[in-house]
Amino acid sequence: MLEYVQIHIRARDINLRLPDIAFLMDLAQLSEDQGKSLLRYLAQETNTLDSKTFLRILVENTPRYRDEMMTLAEHLKLEGRNEGRNEGRSEQAREIARNLLSMGLDRTTIERATGLSNIELDALMDLAVRIKG
Repeated sequence: MLEYVQIHIRARDINLRLPDIAFLMDLAQLSEDQGKSLLRYLAQETNTLDSKTFLRILVENTPRYRDEMMTLAEHLKLEGRNEGRNEGRSEQAREIARNLLSMGLDRTTIERATGLSNIELDALMDLAVRIKG
């Protein structure tokens, strides 16, 4: 079972393999801790095109671990919200940097004020030139 998981852990969409993994989990008669650890590993390390389907398939096929799946669902929701917030902050920093660059402020000050790197500022400058050009 672990070998199967390791082979498919980086699959484009693990959801296609989840029924097989759940079947193997049941067949292997994992302890509760082993099952929880495997589910956490799957949630953290896999690629899925649809996290709702990921959770639904696991809940349907691993009823023994339903409580753990609910905990993972909450964790994934929080993680998604945090990613959204971080992306929003990054976009805000880029917008501020664009404004400061257009005002002629020196790059070192802009880097310190926004937390963006010199490379990120170069990318913003390149984008501004392409848009104007």
